[in-house]
Amino acid sequence: MLISRRTALATALLMSTGVGASFAQTKSLDMSPAKIRFGYVTGVAFPTIIVAEKKGFFAKENLTVENVFLAGTGPIIEALSAGNLDMGNSTPLLAIAATAKGGQKTTLVTAHEYSLTDKQGNQFEGAYITVRSGEGMKELKDLKGKKVAINDIGSSYVYFLRAKMVEMGMDPDKDVTIIPVPFNQMAGALLQKQVDAIVASADGLLQARERASVDVIGTQTNLEGLDISVTSSISVNNDFYKKNPDVVQRFIRAELQARTWMDAALARKDPELFDIVAAAMKYTPERSKAFWETRGGYYGKDTELVNLMDLPRRLINRQIEVARKSGLVKADIPLNYDMLMDQKPLKDATASLGLKWDPAKD
Repeated sequence: MLISRRTALATALLMSTGVGASFAQTKSLDMSPAKIRFGYVTGVAFPTIIVAEKKGFFAKENLTVENVFLAGTGPIIEALSAGNLDMGNSTPLLAIAATAKGGQKTTLVTAHEYSLTDKQGNQFEGAYITVRSGEGMKELKDLKGKKVAINDIGSSYVYFLRAKMVEMGMDPDKDVTIIPVPFNQMAGALLQKQVDAIVASADGLLQARERASVDVIGTQTNLEGLDISVTSSISVNNDFYKKNPDVVQRFIRAELQARTWMDAALARKDPELFDIVAAAMKYTPERSKAFWETRGGYYGKDTELVNLMDLPRRLINRQIEVARKSGLVKADIPLNYDMLMDQKPLKDATASLGLKWDPAKD
């Protein structure tokens, strides 16, 4: 049986270290016990952080991660900016908006979850623009004059859609009616004809497909015009980062080790991975299967396009462009990649674990 280069690398790293092993590079880090107040979106599966906790990778880095559950990435970025959290899940777009609005109080340090369609056409997307079949909507331009459900008026998906409309020569304030509908109610709203299209999660798409014939006319990467996008990134409060750079790097090391283990486990279909996430999220067997066939199935495939957990320059630059075109950020506010993202802790953590970094993917 042939083993992919990615799987071989992951397996070699795990065999050479093990969960209880220490790396020579950690000797240069302050490994004193530390606690991180981490902003976590309620009800969302983030397998990397789940695995890092359950497999002992945070403990290995002498870290205690206290999850603070909030209703979305917007409240998390606000809490980070105010210093009420140390690190947390955000999105690049909301980090851009926070920087434009209130100065540089947070810094992006890694990606956390990606959205992509692989080279074989398998979709592991964060959002699916879904419509009822047989009503003449085949592509994004057909949304003109339609009602579109999005999970929240302040959602990143609103701004992705608005920017896409502008690029297609449409007026997002006149040509599309955006209606806020929670993700778990979208399928019902679509099938009851309350809206014409939904910007659905993988769950919403599955729920709609179980009840009627629907079509997907676009995805998150279609909206952004990228080969890979991000649904979740990790930001750090700047004061915390300045005082605790080694703690931030140790957090990233733990997550990189979790991802390395996950990639290898998924490649060999190790049931332990599925069981860990299912137990943490209280998934039924059917729900767990659906998760790994949709969102969770991308692990390991992302590294064909980006370095592990990186937020590459092309992605940040595109989201700055989206922020401006959608009206989220004024054109005269200075913004650039180096203001928003610091690769140093990720690169240092990557090197300390003996993982490779490909500059061509930056």
